[in-house]
Amino acid sequence: METLERVEAPEFDFRGFRASVGRHSIHEYPAMLHYLLVQNLINKYSNKGDLIYDPFCGSGVSVVEALRLNRKAVGTDINPLALLIADVRTSNLDTDSIKSHLTSLQKNWFNLTPDIPTVKNINYWFKEQAIRDLGKLRTFIKEIKDRKILNFFLTTFSQTVRECSNNRKGEFKRYRIPEEKLKEYNPDVFQTFFHLAYYYLEILSKDILPSQEVSLLLHDVRKTIPINNVKLIITSPPYGDSKTTVAYGQFSSFSFDWLKGLNPYGDSNLKLDSLCLGGKKIDEIFQLPSEHLYRALDEIKKVDKKRAKEVYSFFYDYFYSIKQITNTLSSKAYVCFIVGNRTVKGIQISMDFITAEFFEHFGLKVENIFVRKISNKRMPSKNSPSNRAGKTSNTMLNEYIVILRK
Repeated sequence: METLERVEAPEFDFRGFRASVGRHSIHEYPAMLHYLLVQNLINKYSNKGDLIYDPFCGSGVSVVEALRLNRKAVGTDINPLALLIADVRTSNLDTDSIKSHLTSLQKNWFNLTPDIPTVKNINYWFKEQAIRDLGKLRTFIKEIKDRKILNFFLTTFSQTVRECSNNRKGEFKRYRIPEEKLKEYNPDVFQTFFHLAYYYLEILSKDILPSQEVSLLLHDVRKTIPINNVKLIITSPPYGDSKTTVAYGQFSSFSFDWLKGLNPYGDSNLKLDSLCLGGKKIDEIFQLPSEHLYRALDEIKKVDKKRAKEVYSFFYDYFYSIKQITNTLSSKAYVCFIVGNRTVKGIQISMDFITAEFFEHFGLKVENIFVRKISNKRMPSKNSPSNRAGKTSNTMLNEYIVILRK
């Protein structure tokens, strides 16, 4: 194994360029890749017509940019809400048909009977008027037959649910608006939905994707992946278990409740976080092929054996994901993993080096590890690595782009 080294790459910083623009601003989603970084990597490591695969595709940044650059694209994710958003972002839609549906909704609004699903603690998380109006939107959406149009309205509805809930704005996890502010809080569901719909329509009408060769699959990449002949993988995997990093299940939970039975990609709930990498704790069954991982684990064990076990559990799942991902590659294919080096119990975990060592175990060669400064990735500015109230630390300030070749 060659000595691993990092190379500063300020050309990848894209300071001053927002990540959530155009199609990437359709429905908020945490920890999105920067589209300019993705464009750069696709142009550098693939050719037109190649198959690009993102195994942790989230809301679809890599998939959108692959289509934009005339590649074929596949995205997988364990979160059905992420796939719904990615579906809309990657689609060229009939905007006239969408406008016609909106006109019909406006005319019939007062005649709609609310369809209110079972939502746990619904009156705690939503005002009474918001509940009724969200129920009306469900009734309207359930009658849409065209799947692509349906997905557009489901995505708009999902963002409306988030914006009209009693959750503090800008939060990924569930934190209710303080009681004194909640008294004055009266969200307008109807206006929010229409504003979002026309905003998304404007984006889609101005930004037509040249390629539509895309497939989005609900899949756990620890299991056999039904994809082959991949020329380039671009992805940003989770940096740790959802409980202590980005809680995708909590972020998506309000949408899961209100979209129940309507999302073509399936249903889920708060338990999603336990299904993600590292969601289930396991004992150290065997030695994973990474010197850097065990250096970190040994240090964490000195402070907290339970946290060391949680870190091992995540990387155990991560290792098996990489094993399955490697099996999708064609000869001489490239892999670009964009990762963060998080801190646990004051000990930094070199996920970039661990990623490189895992892939090297399966026969890939490391070409580069680039370092970019993060100035525009939407993540919490502080996290709680100890899971103790009041104990916070700064999250990662850099991303590491691990470039490998088969």
